[in-house]
Order: sequence, then structure tokens, then C-alpha cells
Amino acid sequence: MDLHVAQEILACLQGERTVFPYYRDRYSIGLLRHLSQRSPSGPGFSVAALKQTPYAPLLQKPRVRTLLAGRGHGPLDAPYLALHDHDPQQSHFILNLALWGSARRSERRHRQISRPGFNLVLQLNFNTEHERRFRALGCRLSRFNYWGHPVSCLRNTLAWARLDVDLAANCALIEEIQSDWVRNVAWLEERARGKLAAGHPASASTKIYGLECSLATTLDYCVHVRTRYSALWAEAMLWAAIHFIRDELGINGVYYHSERGGQLLKGITGTAPPRSLYTDLPRRFCFTPTREVPAFLSDDKDVQRALRRHPDTHFFRLH
Repeated sequence: MDLHVAQEILACLQGERTVFPYYRDRYSIGLLRHLSQRSPSGPGFSVAALKQTPYAPLLQKPRVRTLLAGRGHGPLDAPYLALHDHDPQQSHFILNLALWGSARRSERRHRQISRPGFNLVLQLNFNTEHERRFRALGCRLSRFNYWGHPVSCLRNTLAWARLDVDLAANCALIEEIQSDWVRNVAWLEERARGKLAAGHPASASTKIYGLECSLATTLDYCVHVRTRYSALWAEAMLWAAIHFIRDELGINGVYYHSERGGQLLKGITGTAPPRSLYTDLPRRFCFTPTREVPAFLSDDKDVQRALRRHPDTHFFRLH
């Protein structure tokens, strides 16, 4: 996206401390709320109507089945859905907005962007409860993030989403969703358990990643991250991105890269990101495959050249 447009959005929305609560499958309630607010027949919709849409799989979610049981034959509308949008076990994150990219075409592959320009970066950062556990490791900020990635300089970042946005075309492309933190902590846990298996006492210094704590403290932190965030971070990040695109920016058209399309248009030739992030994850959110190209990519000569060479390439779209 154009730098001036990106900076204008950033100036309007950056700086506020946005608390973002999330629990497993919260996105299912959120997607239904979006549907209820956009129903052409008035507020709310019936289960029968929902079954005829790409959102029908949401009816199989236990959380959705519970709220349907309490509604009877009445329509699902936003106020009723809002009553069920909570969970005592939810986690709280801090959302921040940043920029990523370059207007130089030569930087396109290095930055892994589909067209020259800039992305908005939505960062899903940890809250203070996590930070207390993290400080027990005795290491510096962002120990498990790579500084070459679009992570926060002020907070520890669990995950981020990069977004290419076109306000005039009323559409946005989710370029990537990624987490360094979960992957690197999993690596740390494996190494720490290896030391214990080799006979090192739990009180011994970890001496991995420059940590200044015992193996017991290290494993306590690793288990916390694995059990609390490993299964949650990707869907929390994707729902935060969709919520931001639709509710903050007012954009309806939401696209997401497929596995092959993302590698092709972003120039990924080395190690590819986890396949499930570009196959299973968008399908869980009711994205459907489409040959339709986001409008703002249709004029980019490199994109069009690549798609002509690979006509079977598709995107995902959230209708």
C-alpha cells in the first residue's frame, strides 16, 4: 500500500493501548456477529439461512451449539451473540500497529510483500501477567523474537499479521501470520529437557539463549507458553486481523494468501512457513478459495506475470 495512506492510518490508530481478549474459538462468535450486522433481511439471521452459506461449519462449534440451544427458534442477532462473547479462561493481549515494507521493487522479495509498498503490521503482544513469568528467566526484551521481523520494540510480541490495504477498493489482503515466540520457546523446551535427560540437575543453570535461571524455571516457563498459547496464537492473530480490517478500517473484502500463492507472489524460495497457516487456518475461519485477485494487485505487472505463468494459483476470500 502507499506509504502516505499507511502513515495516515497509523497516525489515526497508533498509540492507544488496545486490550484484546481472546479465548478458543472466539472467532466463531465474532464472524456470526459480523453476519448479523450485515444481514440484507434486517438484524439477525436464522440457522436455516446460515446453513446455506460458507459459514455453516460454525454451527458445529460447541460454543455455537450452546448459544443456539438457548435461543430456540429466534434469529441470531448481534445483542444476543454479544451476551455469549466471553469466557472466564480468556487471555488478554495488547494490540499495536506498525509499518513494514519498501517502495523499492528490488526489496520486494526481501520483505516478502506481494507488491512494492508498505504493509500495516498488527502486533499481538503479551500482557503483564506473561511479563512477570518472562522476567524470571533473567533475559532481555524480545529474547525469542528476531529483530529482522516486524515485532514491537517496546513489548514482547507473541505474533503478528501483515496487511496490505486499499481503502478505495474496499479490500485488504492478509499477507502473513507468524510467530517467532512459540517456535523458539518450543526449541528451548526441547533443549532443556535434553539437559535433564543427560543428568543435569533441575537447579543447574540453563545456559541456553543467554538465560540466567535454572532448568526448572526454564521448563516452567516453556510449559506455560506451550499450554497457554501454542494452540491459541494463530486463531487469535487471524481474528484480531479480521476484526481490525472490518471494525476499525471499515473494509468488507478480506483476502488471505493460499500456500502456493503466497510463496509465488512474495518470492519465498527458501524455508516455507508452516503449511497449516495457509491451508487449515483460513478454512477454519470459513474463507473459501477463489481465482479472484484483490483489486489492488490486478494492475501490478509482476503479479500478473506470475499469475499467467501459474494460472492455477488461488487466494482465499472471506465472503
